[in-house]
Amino acid sequence: MRYGILAPVKHDVAIIGAGLTGLSLAVALAAAGRRVAVIDARPAAPALAGGGFDPRIYAISPASVDWLTSIRAWQALDAARTAPVYDMQVAGDGEGGLASSLELSAYRSGIGELCTIVEERELARVLSDAAGFATAIEWVRPAVPARLVLETGQAALGLADGRVVEAALVVACDGGNSWAREAAGVDADIVDYGQTAIVANFECEQPHRNRALQWFRTEDDGTTSVLAWLPLPGDRIGIVWSLEAGRAQTMLALDAAGFADRVADAGARALGALVPCSERARFPLRNLRARRLISTRFALAGDAAHVLHPLAGQGLNLGFGDCAALVRALDGARDCGDALRLRSYERERKAALLEMHAVTHGLARLFSFRHPALRALRNAGLNLSGRFPVIPRLIVRGAIR
Repeated sequence: MRYGILAPVKHDVAIIGAGLTGLSLAVALAAAGRRVAVIDARPAAPALAGGGFDPRIYAISPASVDWLTSIRAWQALDAARTAPVYDMQVAGDGEGGLASSLELSAYRSGIGELCTIVEERELARVLSDAAGFATAIEWVRPAVPARLVLETGQAALGLADGRVVEAALVVACDGGNSWAREAAGVDADIVDYGQTAIVANFECEQPHRNRALQWFRTEDDGTTSVLAWLPLPGDRIGIVWSLEAGRAQTMLALDAAGFADRVADAGARALGALVPCSERARFPLRNLRARRLISTRFALAGDAAHVLHPLAGQGLNLGFGDCAALVRALDGARDCGDALRLRSYERERKAALLEMHAVTHGLARLFSFRHPALRALRNAGLNLSGRFPVIPRLIVRGAIR
């Protein structure tokens, strides 16, 4: 199996993609004694730390905290740049705003926190540092994958510059637009929501008290949206506002102060006035689910396998769950590409992925309906859930896995 003029390099696992999922998997496998190649399209660059808070933030579940702790990444985070979430209120779009709502509490659920808010940049810094110190990890960058050959004996990844990386297993961690998924012939079901998520950070007039707020809204033009306020250190919040694409364009056309006023009004000024403290960023929303997670000497993890609506904040947590499951499946294996080990990985992840896709996609669809009767029904459902304490506890338990 030879391509180009350069000799191939042999590894136990070749990971395509150096995002948060790929880096955490590489660090864990290297710690388990595996020889790992990380295929990164970007050239080496110093990890940025400090400065203003990154508008791209993640709600890290307790299970993901355990995963990051196990690879010694969580301990390396700057604690001053993280914020625990102790309570969350989810509100419907009925009359009276917060009148139709569901309360989630870490204390009442018997856990320390619902989740912890962490910046993407800070996570990338600690994971890049950990991967950089791991002697069992070889960085292959900048690298553009061009050919993927998956055979019974081994896998080979041919790069555009003629280099070849050979491995017992290739893992695709290259995002929702995964080149590797397509090259391996794995189909995916994709639903375009026709929505755009806007993310930004704000200084708050009133303290958030480590409480997250989320509104399912009907906008004044009749479109629907989901707005989440997530606590950051100090009197700051990060927001994720999922809007229909046309409405998002209108919001993005506002100046910073005008947008801050719209965000404050949309949240009933629950934290008083808001002052922008970051740039705005945007990304299109869709639902993606790969029809299978494995092929011959090949596995999918993270966004390459699944992309969710951000309303539940579980996308990265699912990706970390993939990594943990794959490491467990390969534990003690002489051959990392063993078909039985890969089937074990797929079986373990199938139920969790189906459940979370059903919840997030179902909620996204439910709250996109504009008919008054359906609006009344879904808001009644929120209130009903809130009146039975066991239901919020079950929701929390599902979210922290």
